[in-house]
Amino acid sequence: MGGTASPKAKKASPKAKRAASPKLSKVKAGAQPSSPKVKPGSPKNKKKSPKPRGKAINSPDQDSPVGAEWPTGEASEDGASPSTSDIESSLENMSLQSSRGSFGSVINVLKHGTPEQKENAAGVLLKAAATSEDAQERIAESGGIEPLIELCKNGTEGQKHNASGALSFLSRNDENAVAIFQLGGLAPLIALLIAGTPMQREFSAGTLVNLAFDDDVADEMARAGVVPPLMIMAAQGTAGQKVRAAACLRNLAFAEDIAVEIAQLGVEPLVALVQSGSAAAKEQAAGCLGNLGLVQQNRIAIVRAGGYHALSQLVVYGTAAQREVAAAALQVLAHADEVAVVVKRG
Repeated sequence: MGGTASPKAKKASPKAKRAASPKLSKVKAGAQPSSPKVKPGSPKNKKKSPKPRGKAINSPDQDSPVGAEWPTGEASEDGASPSTSDIESSLENMSLQSSRGSFGSVINVLKHGTPEQKENAAGVLLKAAATSEDAQERIAESGGIEPLIELCKNGTEGQKHNASGALSFLSRNDENAVAIFQLGGLAPLIALLIAGTPMQREFSAGTLVNLAFDDDVADEMARAGVVPPLMIMAAQGTAGQKVRAAACLRNLAFAEDIAVEIAQLGVEPLVALVQSGSAAAKEQAAGCLGNLGLVQQNRIAIVRAGGYHALSQLVVYGTAAQREVAAAALQVLAHADEVAVVVKRG
């Protein structure tokens, strides 16, 4: 796509779906890693600089990454590739002191830099998007979404890490989330969800949570095959992956046909998360079971998998947020006569 700015995406209007019972509200993936880890490029033949660099994800000797630096300048408007000196100048101008400037120069680097420079530029956008909602808007307005999607599709491992992380934070903005979908981000995100590194998978799942907040996009996600890998992640993923998988499934389960698909693949991973997942995973899995239970044929499957008991335990022993979601899910299940029979007969 030409131009430097992503199209200002219109929020798709929510579709009218099952209104018989109140749904458990959709969620946004606002709980991404609190200090996003940035993959730095390889430091070959590089002058020493007093500016801090982001650390690699697997570096065990540091507790948190160093803050990325900010871009300044304007994106190239004629589509011409900047010279090497222009790119180096753009990188040198990424300073925290110029945080009010445009993100154009770093997006130039993202498009035209060397592999190492592109990786570092994506890291700058990751850190910026994690820091401020205003930065999330400005990055999108400056045309940052499309080149980040391209890196997720065809980049190196480090580029994919930083680009998928940047998209996960950018997608917290509703318009950005729809723009990511409209600019072709769904396929590369699902590819990373299936075959990425652990953090690429977690970042991608977080972005998909936010994309699924829109009903029309959620339908497209299901058609693209996102449900099976999310179910696998909910069962076998890391703690962070499981939270995001459960949250994404919760949002997807707003649609009746998707709720049926989720239940057909087996609700056991979600029940297991309610029973023994992390605090956040318990809440999201309980919300997902509640939305699944709005489809009559799913209710017996939930109860037979131990969902009624797990939710009842969460109401008694959970946190305030967990209790609220679990109680709403139980209310959905309690409306089904066939569930009451299953509970009585064991």
